[in-house]
Amino acid sequence: MIIWRGWGILVLLIAAAIAVPCGIVAGSLMGSQASGLGGAVGCVLAAVAVYFVGQKLNAPKQGFHPATGQPVEYRNSHTFFFVPMQYWAFILPVVAVAIAATAFPL
Repeated sequence: MIIWRGWGILVLLIAAAIAVPCGIVAGSLMGSQASGLGGAVGCVLAAVAVYFVGQKLNAPKQGFHPATGQPVEYRNSHTFFFVPMQYWAFILPVVAVAIAATAFPL
């Protein structure tokens, strides 16, 4: 089961949209074993994209309380598996290392 809040599902969609084509291109250019390396590079590139999208979506917004008129800071919560989107930028490179390790076993 996939759990997300807000636009957190974009982590999966961005990672798939970048890593899968990178793996396909690397596999077609250099052979089937290189597709894992291409997918790993795609995960690292997706991590960069996820970081900036998460920073933008989870940035606090300045507003005013409707009843009192006092300034309030509204925080968004866009999470994927209870982890804020921008922190997935540090998890995706670990996934990339795991993909590369399975592509080139010792």
